Amino acid sequence: MEAATVIANPDDRPAARIARFAARLPMQIVMAAIALLWLVPTFGLLLTSLMPAGSISQEGWWKVVQTPSMATLDNYRALFDNRVVRGFLSAIPGLDAYAMLGKAWWHTTEETKSSARRWVYDLVILDGPASGHATAMLKIPRAILDAVPAGPLARDARTMSELLSDATRTALVIVTRPEELPAGETVELAATARGALKIPLGPVIVNAVPPSRAAGEPLSSAVDRLRGITDDERLARTVALAAGQRAQRRTAEAVLAALEKDPGLPLVTLPWLPSTALGPAEIDRLASALAASPDIAAPA
Repeated sequence: MEAATVIANPDDRPAARIARFAARLPMQIVMAAIALLWLVPTFGLLLTSLMPAGSISQEGWWKVVQTPSMATLDNYRALFDNRVVRGFLSAIPGLDAYAMLGKAWWHTTEETKSSARRWVYDLVILDGPASGHATAMLKIPRAILDAVPAGPLARDARTMSELLSDATRTALVIVTRPEELPAGETVELAATARGALKIPLGPVIVNAVPPSRAAGEPLSSAVDRLRGITDDERLARTVALAAGQRAQRRTAEAVLAALEKDPGLPLVTLPWLPSTALGPAEIDRLASALAASPDIAAPA
């Protein structure tokens, strides 16, 4: 049986390690000093931005550390309310839409700070833009993932994309009018949502549906009989108005019938209101119509 002889590496001895550390210490001190020289002005600039505008030229940034109550976000509000800055940010393609999506996603993750933690909001509604812009906005998360598949930006985009495609959390509710052009855009948006976007669909809300009284009897027959009267100007105008409402109602009925077939989603109709301003009474009427409609079906 032979004994193994272990020869210690001189570089592993405590004295050697201390010597190496002492040799590197001046360089480490210099690097720490350089980092501090960079960080202190940056930190001071941040605190200066939180000072009231009138105090910036009179007091140092350390005043905020001594008196935290003087900190304010007014400078940032003034910056982003500036027309030039807002115009510059609006010129960046997709930035405002992506920020809108991000804010909606963030609200879905908010929890209360109480011991019994729960969601702050039971329902988050994102009032999106018109159909063409809505399609471009909803494509942004997937476009980011295709362009930048890794990193913080991709992580946020992936989280938004998962939220938008989750039928248990999200439904795209399309709002349209009972007219041919908006109805055509509704069909296109629904097809895009089902196809490229992979976003679940809720019901279609058809707004400003004309009343049915002008198209029903006996008013419709009366309009036909009175349309030839020309010697009474007031009566002629009234008949023309009734005839116009009847035509709008018939168009609306045809559009509603077409929407039932394509995109084939549940329809929720809201009445046309003869008012140029929405007050409490009008809002209550629309809310009652929504409440009286069938429950939202499972996303399609």
